[in-house]
Amino acid sequence: MISVQSQRGLIGVQTERGHFEVKTSLPVYNVQQSPSYYSAHNAPGTLQIDQSLTDNALTGGKPEAFWQRIYSQYRQIALQNLEQIVVEGNQLGDLRNRGNVIAQQALNGFVEGAPDIQVFGEATPRNIHMSYTPNDLNMEFIKGQRDVKVQVSKPDINYVRGSVNIYMQQYPQLTITPPEINLLA
Repeated sequence: MISVQSQRGLIGVQTERGHFEVKTSLPVYNVQQSPSYYSAHNAPGTLQIDQSLTDNALTGGKPEAFWQRIYSQYRQIALQNLEQIVVEGNQLGDLRNRGNVIAQQALNGFVEGAPDIQVFGEATPRNIHMSYTPNDLNMEFIKGQRDVKVQVSKPDINYVRGSVNIYMQQYPQLTITPPEINLLA
């Protein structure tokens, strides 16, 4: 009997996928910023001091105020002098008074002295008048600025092709084995 054996052929296929190689560099940031700040202008306030009453009390003040103060008292002094003359005249005319009335009046006039005239102003703790006027605060906010620039680079894209390798992994084979022949027979 003849024996036939066959072996199939095998085709081998190896594939390698194609792929992209992408290379990118990081973007470059350029940031410039000016800071925000406050601008404030505050001028000093104004202090006004009126010490004219103190000057009147210490030195008599300005000449106009000095003479006005003296002249304003003359009417009162004249009335007091008239009153004193009437009183002294009544004492001289009064016969009931015993003694030397003229000498007594002269002594009283000498001891009493001249009439009191207020030459200087009144000295009080409230002679100085002060007033303070503050200035307004001028404040302004100046906003800062930010400038951002971004420089991006193009990506480097390469395509690596894949491959297909087809080969014979196993060749087909056919084996025919003839029957044994007996040569001796």
